[in-house]
Amino acid sequence: PNLTAFIVCLGCVVVLLDISIVNVALQPIATGLGARVTDLQWIIDAYTVAFASFLLSAGIAGDRYGNKQVFAVGFVLFTIASLVCGAASSLNTLIAARVIQGIGAALIIPCSLTLLNHAYDNPVQRSKAFGWWAGAGGVSVAAGPLIGGFLVHIFGWRSIFYVNLPIGLAAVLLTFRYIQKESPLPRQRIDLPGQLVSLFVLASLTTVLIEGTNWGWNSAKIIGLSIAFVLLAILFLRIERGQSHPMLPLSLFRSAQFSVATLLGLLLSFPFYGLIFTLSLYFQQVRHFTPLQTGFAFLPVTGLLTIMNVFSGNLAASRGTRFPIVAGFLLGGIGFFWLAFAADQEVPYLNLLPPLLCVGAGVPLILPPVTSIVLASVTRSQVGRGSATLNTGRQIGAAAGVAVLGSLLSVHQQFIIGFRWGLVLCGIICWLSIVLTIRFIPHSLKLAGIDEQSSVS
Repeated sequence: PNLTAFIVCLGCVVVLLDISIVNVALQPIATGLGARVTDLQWIIDAYTVAFASFLLSAGIAGDRYGNKQVFAVGFVLFTIASLVCGAASSLNTLIAARVIQGIGAALIIPCSLTLLNHAYDNPVQRSKAFGWWAGAGGVSVAAGPLIGGFLVHIFGWRSIFYVNLPIGLAAVLLTFRYIQKESPLPRQRIDLPGQLVSLFVLASLTTVLIEGTNWGWNSAKIIGLSIAFVLLAILFLRIERGQSHPMLPLSLFRSAQFSVATLLGLLLSFPFYGLIFTLSLYFQQVRHFTPLQTGFAFLPVTGLLTIMNVFSGNLAASRGTRFPIVAGFLLGGIGFFWLAFAADQEVPYLNLLPPLLCVGAGVPLILPPVTSIVLASVTRSQVGRGSATLNTGRQIGAAAGVAVLGSLLSVHQQFIIGFRWGLVLCGIICWLSIVLTIRFIPHSLKLAGIDEQSSVS
């Protein structure tokens, strides 16, 4: 069982590492491939949109075809795509490979959790194993910018993708050698119509948000895509309502607490990942930091993730789930507004440290109690779908954050003006989330148990 835990933790590490590690390489990629800000947005969001689109169906695929097999296929896809990313000579190739990476990541994550669940009969050992899984995810997100900075500094930007190759190869070999094969559940059906339409829904929305500035917000392309997004979203809801085995059970949203907690997960990811994207460009394009310096500069934001996740769980257990959510969004909002006021071309980095620490301390307070609320709002048989829905919402929020904040950079001729407006938007979202939390999350709601996916990712 411990070897199984090690293998599935490898999956968690590479998937979540790839979310954060790429950001410090954006400027070198832009220089090497002649990329604009919108191209850099696609490099990030191609991965995130594919990840979000296939996450709900991946768990069903694991049940139907066997979690071991789907986990291995996910790793193979992810590893091959990483090789193509590293060797890419054009932006189109890199972006296409990032889509395949995202699909592979979506296959890895839910299957890794199921494999971990099946590996341990003892509930105490199983709980500890989930803690290792969550800890590995938190550490990989936190360490991603620093690891990426070292790799880019020494080997160049392509190395951030090549580093996945030995890990992926080892994981595939170890999976077939040591992970036990469980009996698949052939009665489980994959919602192909819902899967296809959901992909187009997210792709059309992301395209509108990223390309609106370039194409013109009143251009025929943007108006057409906006109409397509609305119609496809309505079609998706109709498909899910009529499916006997929907990828997104709409019945989950009958619970107000589930709906609000899922929305809070999305609203958390929007400013966090939007900040990671734009802050990397600020450090490298405006302040002319090297990728290695950028990795170190991110430490106040990412370095507190794992520590504050644990602290949040303890806080929620003693004070209820609402308190750490409100405290986290309050700190985050203060940090974003402060950073918007402080950031310019010449300000010493030490002046940016307090607001960065506010964001770094606030963001990880939120996710563990939000995850717990989701779990407390569903039946035991719905835990997997509920958790997957929350994580899908978080990935959608991440994609939207990168798209919107990146577009604000493109709108303004001066980078710093767009950067500041993006930070103000993030602060507003954080403080609106406080109102939402106070309105719908009871003060007395206690922690139902920290979920295996409660690390920031």
